[in-house]
Amino acid sequence: MENEHELARARNFEMAGLVALAFHAPKKLPKYSKTKSKSAVPDEVAQAQVRAFFIAMAGRKT
Repeated sequence: MENEHELARARNFEMAGLVALAFHAPKKLPKYSKTKSKSAVPDEVAQAQVRAFFIAMAGRKT
């Protein structure tokens, strides 16, 4: 969970820099290129987290 939070913070920081660059100097905006890195969380782990979330929600009393 902490790793996902740090990944989201890094993504938001990069996005803020790109927005500022696009606004002030759009000709200097870098071209988009795909990265070949895998997702931060494997599918099995993500599915287990979602399953645990729904199980926890089902067990909660209103």
